[in-house]
Amino acid sequence: MPEMKPHPALIGLISSGLMIGALMAGYYQTIPDATTAQLIAYGIYAAGIVTTLLLHGSPTKGFGGNFSTGFNCFVVVTLLMVLFTYLFNSLHPETAQQAAAALREEMLKANNRTPSEIERDVNLFREGFATMVVSRSIFGYLMYGAITTAVGSFLQTLRKR
Repeated sequence: MPEMKPHPALIGLISSGLMIGALMAGYYQTIPDATTAQLIAYGIYAAGIVTTLLLHGSPTKGFGGNFSTGFNCFVVVTLLMVLFTYLFNSLHPETAQQAAAALREEMLKANNRTPSEIERDVNLFREGFATMVVSRSIFGYLMYGAITTAVGSFLQTLRKR
């Protein structure tokens, strides 16, 4: 009977679920620090890609074949995490309000703008907050996934056949 291995997309789905769990634990302060939650999420992401490459990669596939295998995992993670980021920010508009308030405080401390300029900039920031966060999410998850997959794929090609 052939060995059953989970498809790379399924590993990406599982990784995404665990990442969302870690990020929500950070948001609800089950994990005391949001930065720690983010690091845990990225660790889970890397572990998912490495698991995919260990299960489905091989030195005989070469760099491109291994990268393609890892891509099947990290593209699923990227899509689901971007969807999560969008939904989270849509359901929690207070996040944009809090970020705008922090920006206002920083601008007031800098003391290099008029009150009307500060108000204008804070309003522009608040209006573009969701787009900015989703864009950063797309770029960040794609870059991290591509770099992790490239390194893992390269290391796979160095393994003894």
